[in-house]
Amino acid sequence: MLQKVLMVEGTANPLGSTREQLAKRFELTCAVGIEEALKAVRAHGPFAVVLTDLKLPKKDGPTLLDVIRTAHPHTVGILSTGHADTDMAVNAIMDGRAFRCVTKPIAVETLARNIEAGLAQHKLLTAEQSFLEETMHGSVQALSDVLSLANPAAFGRSLRIQGLVRRLSEVLLIPQFFEVDMAAMLSHIGCVSLPRTVLEKIRAGKDLAPDERRLFESHPTIGAGLLAHIPRMELVSEIIRNQHARCDENPPYGARILKIVLDYDMLANRGLPAASIFVQMFGTKGMYDPAILKAFESTIPVDSGYVRRRVNMRELKENMILEEDIVSVDGMLLLAKDAELNETNIYRLIESKNSFDIVEPVSVLVPARTL
Repeated sequence: MLQKVLMVEGTANPLGSTREQLAKRFELTCAVGIEEALKAVRAHGPFAVVLTDLKLPKKDGPTLLDVIRTAHPHTVGILSTGHADTDMAVNAIMDGRAFRCVTKPIAVETLARNIEAGLAQHKLLTAEQSFLEETMHGSVQALSDVLSLANPAAFGRSLRIQGLVRRLSEVLLIPQFFEVDMAAMLSHIGCVSLPRTVLEKIRAGKDLAPDERRLFESHPTIGAGLLAHIPRMELVSEIIRNQHARCDENPPYGARILKIVLDYDMLANRGLPAASIFVQMFGTKGMYDPAILKAFESTIPVDSGYVRRRVNMRELKENMILEEDIVSVDGMLLLAKDAELNETNIYRLIESKNSFDIVEPVSVLVPARTL
């Protein structure tokens, strides 16, 4: 079975036919320099093994491995170096930045054996993590199901927030992304105790009365408390607790992401165009992490990137965005507008047809690139 390997070189194709031979044995992606490597990680990662030249333009190989492991901590790094650089490579191994070092020139078979050793090491590192993630995913799914039943408006907003965070991850390497993604999905789990009218006002872009505002502002603390005693959910709980914290209050990185996405979503629901929203957000000193905000701005599509369609439930596809609520003929809200569709909520909607008569067709925005 092929496993994903990224080979990063300092100059274009110095290994010649070696790449072709390695590509026959591994699922190989090649990049020249750090910028290309990080683009490959965002587009095709995570990689099990990264084989990188020790010396790269702008930064060295160990630095690249450090950056990649902020988002994918189980990626195994192998350094390729000349004889003169051996001491530097050994130091990188000793301080844990690389798994092995190979010296050029190197035979293809020897290089392949080192990559296979890296893949075996990756398997060891990820075995326990995979089990934990499956267990945690089950807990998150159960809590998400509770939220969808107790407060569909809050559930719909959570789906939008998660969709925006995942879109951000395509242009920004997010440390501990699994936990940040779960925090986005459960960002409104504390809303199970709130009246639906409060979330409906938020969704419609209406101002809240003072008592409603106090209730709504309590939901991160309530949500964090629900998760605090679940094993391995400590970081998720902390991100949710701090989702409204200012950047200059030094909250966790994941909370900085949620703050930006949540505030953007709130302003967009008030009908403000994206350009105006970002002018306002960039102009608020100390509120947002500027690097994250800049990356997030680049992910927001212009209107020309979508085509409006009317579709029935069985025509729904992933990445479509709802332009209107999906409701039963009795008026029950099943999924709120602005939600980005994914495999899970499409399945739920189709299954709901067995229990409810759903108003259809519905208006959706279809990404032009998928047409």
